[in-house]
Amino acid sequence: MVDVVLSKQKIEAGKTQRLEEWAREVRDREAEAIETLKNEGMYEETAFIEHTDGGDFLIYYMKAEDVDRVYEAYEESSHAIDEEHEQVMLDVLENGDNVGDYDFLYHLDNPEQP
Repeated sequence: MVDVVLSKQKIEAGKTQRLEEWAREVRDREAEAIETLKNEGMYEETAFIEHTDGGDFLIYYMKAEDVDRVYEAYEESSHAIDEEHEQVMLDVLENGDNVGDYDFLYHLDNPEQP
Protein backbone atom coordinates (compact mmCIF):
# COMPACT_ATOMS: atom_id res chain seq x y z
CA MET A 1 0.00 0.00 0.00
CA VAL A 2 1.20 3.51 -0.75
CA ASP A 3 1.44 6.39 1.69
CA VAL A 4 -0.85 9.36 1.08
CA VAL A 5 -0.29 12.65 2.93
CA LEU A 6 -2.48 15.73 3.13
CA SER A 7 -1.30 18.75 5.09
CA LYS A 8 -2.44 22.29 5.75
CA GLN A 9 -0.05 25.07 6.73
CA LYS A 10 -0.80 28.74 7.46
CA ILE A 11 0.71 31.21 5.00
CA GLU A 12 2.10 34.33 6.61
CA ALA A 13 -0.03 37.42 5.93
CA GLY A 14 1.15 39.17 2.77
CA LYS A 15 3.18 36.16 1.52
CA THR A 16 0.60 34.42 -0.70
CA GLN A 17 1.80 36.19 -3.83
CA ARG A 18 5.37 35.02 -3.17
CA LEU A 19 4.11 31.43 -2.87
CA GLU A 20 2.17 31.80 -6.13
CA GLU A 21 5.32 33.11 -7.84
CA TRP A 22 7.26 30.11 -6.56
CA ALA A 23 4.56 27.74 -7.84
CA ARG A 24 4.88 29.28 -11.31
CA GLU A 25 8.64 28.79 -11.15
CA VAL A 26 8.23 25.13 -10.13
CA ARG A 27 5.90 24.61 -13.11
CA ASP A 28 8.46 26.31 -15.39
CA ARG A 29 11.16 24.00 -14.00
CA GLU A 30 8.99 20.87 -14.21
CA ALA A 31 11.74 18.56 -15.50
CA GLU A 32 14.00 19.52 -12.60
CA ALA A 33 11.15 19.14 -10.10
CA ILE A 34 10.25 15.70 -11.45
CA GLU A 35 13.87 14.59 -11.01
CA THR A 36 13.56 15.39 -7.31
CA LEU A 37 10.34 13.38 -7.10
CA LYS A 38 12.13 10.40 -8.62
CA ASN A 39 15.02 10.83 -6.20
CA GLU A 40 12.61 10.90 -3.26
CA GLY A 41 10.49 7.96 -4.41
CA MET A 42 7.42 10.19 -4.63
CA TYR A 43 4.68 9.36 -7.12
CA GLU A 44 2.55 12.50 -6.96
CA GLU A 45 2.70 15.95 -5.41
CA THR A 46 -0.02 18.59 -5.58
CA ALA A 47 -0.30 21.99 -3.89
CA PHE A 48 -3.25 24.34 -3.48
CA ILE A 49 -3.91 27.63 -1.73
CA GLU A 50 -7.04 27.80 0.40
CA HIS A 51 -8.37 31.32 0.93
CA THR A 52 -10.37 31.74 4.16
CA ASP A 53 -11.56 34.59 6.37
CA GLY A 54 -8.80 33.50 8.77
CA GLY A 55 -6.07 33.86 6.15
CA ASP A 56 -4.54 31.78 3.40
CA PHE A 57 -3.30 28.21 3.76
CA LEU A 58 -1.04 25.94 1.74
CA ILE A 59 -2.79 22.61 1.16
CA TYR A 60 -0.37 19.89 0.13
CA TYR A 61 -1.03 16.35 -1.17
CA MET A 62 1.64 13.72 -1.63
CA LYS A 63 1.55 10.07 -2.72
CA ALA A 64 4.63 7.91 -2.25
CA GLU A 65 5.66 4.34 -1.61
CA ASP A 66 7.30 5.35 1.70
CA VAL A 67 6.74 8.85 3.07
CA ASP A 68 9.62 8.52 5.54
CA ARG A 69 11.97 7.82 2.63
CA VAL A 70 10.64 10.92 0.87
CA TYR A 71 11.41 13.13 3.87
CA GLU A 72 14.89 11.63 4.29
CA ALA A 73 15.75 12.09 0.61
CA TYR A 74 14.45 15.67 0.67
CA GLU A 75 16.60 16.50 3.71
CA GLU A 76 19.68 15.03 2.02
CA SER A 77 18.96 16.50 -1.42
CA SER A 78 21.55 18.55 -3.23
CA HIS A 79 19.12 19.61 -5.98
CA ALA A 80 19.03 23.40 -6.30
CA ILE A 81 15.24 23.42 -6.63
CA ASP A 82 14.87 21.59 -3.30
CA GLU A 83 17.12 24.08 -1.54
CA GLU A 84 15.20 26.99 -3.08
CA HIS A 85 11.88 25.34 -2.13
CA GLU A 86 12.96 25.04 1.48
CA GLN A 87 13.94 28.73 1.58
CA VAL A 88 10.62 29.83 0.07
CA MET A 89 8.67 27.70 2.55
CA LEU A 90 10.64 29.18 5.45
CA ASP A 91 9.82 32.64 4.10
CA VAL A 92 6.11 32.22 3.34
CA LEU A 93 4.78 29.86 6.02
CA GLU A 94 3.99 31.14 9.50
CA ASN A 95 5.82 28.29 11.20
CA GLY A 96 5.52 25.18 9.04
CA ASP A 97 3.23 23.40 11.50
CA ASN A 98 0.48 21.25 10.04
CA VAL A 99 -2.77 22.84 11.21
CA GLY A 100 -5.01 20.33 9.43
CA ASP A 101 -6.47 17.37 11.26
CA TYR A 102 -7.27 14.69 8.72
CA ASP A 103 -8.16 11.05 9.20
CA PHE A 104 -7.19 8.98 6.17
CA LEU A 105 -10.17 7.00 4.87
CA TYR A 106 -9.09 5.59 1.51
CA HIS A 107 -7.23 6.24 -1.70
CA LEU A 108 -8.14 4.81 -5.10
CA ASP A 109 -6.16 4.77 -8.34
CA ASN A 110 -7.77 4.10 -11.69
CA PRO A 111 -5.62 1.29 -13.14
CA GLU A 112 -6.53 2.44 -16.66
CA GLN A 113 -5.17 5.94 -16.26
CA PRO A 114 -2.54 6.96 -18.80
